[in-house]
Amino acid sequence: VVSRKCVSVPQNVYRLNIDEPVEAQENVSFGGSDRWWEQTDLTKLLLSSNKLTQLSEDIKLLPTLTTLDLHDNQLSSLPSALGELQELQQLRLSHNKLSSLPTEVCALRNLRSLTLQQNLLENVPEEIGQLGTLTELVNATYS
Repeated sequence: VVSRKCVSVPQNVYRLNIDEPVEAQENVSFGGSDRWWEQTDLTKLLLSSNKLTQLSEDIKLLPTLTTLDLHDNQLSSLPSALGELQELQQLRLSHNKLSSLPTEVCALRNLRSLTLQQNLLENVPEEIGQLGTLTELVNATYS
C-alpha cells in the first residue's frame, strides 16, 4: 500500500488470501500466470509511512506473512492477533506511538528482526528473550 495517506487498512487487504477477486468470477479466459489470485498467499505487507492509527485483529487472516512493515505511522497499540502470524520473520514498528507491545509478539517463534525505535515504549515484555530466532532487536531512541 503506497498511499502515505491511509488512515486504516482496507478490509479487503486482510481477506486477500480468502476471497476470490472479481476477475475470478468474470467469464473471461485467463492463462495460468494471469490468475494471480491462485499463485501464492501474501507474504509481505508493507504499510509504512501512512497515517495508520490501528491495526485490525483481522491481521490473523494473513498467516503466511513473513514481513510486516508498519514503521512511520500513528499506531498507539497493536492487536493481540499478531501472535498468530507464526511465519513472521520481520516486524518493523519504528516511528509510531506505541507505549507497549502485546505479549503475544513473544509467541512469534520465527521472528528474526524486530525494530521498535522512536516509540513511547518504556520497556518490552521479558518474554522477548525467549525468541530463539531473534537476531535483531532495535529499541534505541535517538534525539
